[in-house]
Amino acid sequence: MVTRLRLVSLASSFAVMLTVVAAAAAAAAASADAAPAAAEDSSPSGDSVFVADPAVAADPLDDGFARGMTVSCPTWGPIWGSDAMRSSLAELKELGVDWVSIHPYAQIDRSGTVRYAATADTPFLRRAVEIARAADIHLFWKPHLAYWGSFDWRGTIEFGDDEAAWRRFFTSYRAFIVDQARFAEAAGVPLFAVGLEYEATTHHEADWRRLIQAVRAVYSGRITYAANWDRLDDVPFWDAVDLIGVQAYFPLGAADAAPDVAAFRQAWDAPLARLEALSTRYDKPVLFAEIGYDLAEHAAAEPWRTQRGRRASPRALALRAALMRAALERVPEAPHVVGMFWWKWIPGRPGRHDFPMEHPEAREILRSAWRDTALSGR
Repeated sequence: MVTRLRLVSLASSFAVMLTVVAAAAAAAAASADAAPAAAEDSSPSGDSVFVADPAVAADPLDDGFARGMTVSCPTWGPIWGSDAMRSSLAELKELGVDWVSIHPYAQIDRSGTVRYAATADTPFLRRAVEIARAADIHLFWKPHLAYWGSFDWRGTIEFGDDEAAWRRFFTSYRAFIVDQARFAEAAGVPLFAVGLEYEATTHHEADWRRLIQAVRAVYSGRITYAANWDRLDDVPFWDAVDLIGVQAYFPLGAADAAPDVAAFRQAWDAPLARLEALSTRYDKPVLFAEIGYDLAEHAAAEPWRTQRGRRASPRALALRAALMRAALERVPEAPHVVGMFWWKWIPGRPGRHDFPMEHPEAREILRSAWRDTALSGR
């Protein structure tokens, strides 16, 4: 999620994780200065991990608006393979959610090297797929770079005029993404993101196009890139993906905005018109790869900014409720938008984090908009 105010408390957890998986990542890191094709060939195959499921052969995005939730994690993801994940998906299903996004991590350092655990050595990812399949919930695979301790946020990942660092970045990031894509293909995952919010890298258009081509060589599902809401026009390769992904943290009001659903519905007109123009230009549908509001009084003006560590005021509670209702009413009306994924839900940690979608009021709003509407046939 986009924020320049993230804490760096997870950095030590990632350091421990990467020490454990150093052997798995060593080949990709060591080949960071090699030709891109070598990195792709060194990625482990996931072809033998799963038995194909005929139920995932059809494209579930063709079945209607994707009602999605990002299921996040407190560290690097083992919770996705746990009983807490199973319970969370049952709760989400009851709210009308039919898609979930998870975001397997790699870590990037200042040198441009991306270090990661190979999917073949990450059994909790296989368990996550099995849990989602058992719950009859579709998966959106959205790998993330953990930038803590190296960059301010994903949008500041860049290496200036250091060509060797750029080469290390694209070679090792491509190895990570291709490994994830092979796994997603073997698992029957229907939707995959090649990147998100890496806005300071997109001017390296040829490198991104080679990366997308490498993913298509191993993955047959639909592909997106998730751009930050204010940098949609800076992505020169929209024609190469299947959906225009947006991290949809559009400001919808002033800092002192009242919790007015009608006003927020109207405020969506301009962003949706902008997205419609982009969709028409490239003949691609739009996916809200992420949308969310923290329990914060600034949520209308700066929806990307966290309120971590502060108790929510009555105004903040009312503001988020109004923002959620407006989005849930207005966004699905746009014919060019095919789905939305809320940020965020963490299994086993109800409400003990920022942007808590496990909050009772958020649950009721989702249930009313998605489950009850579906049951009534509206």
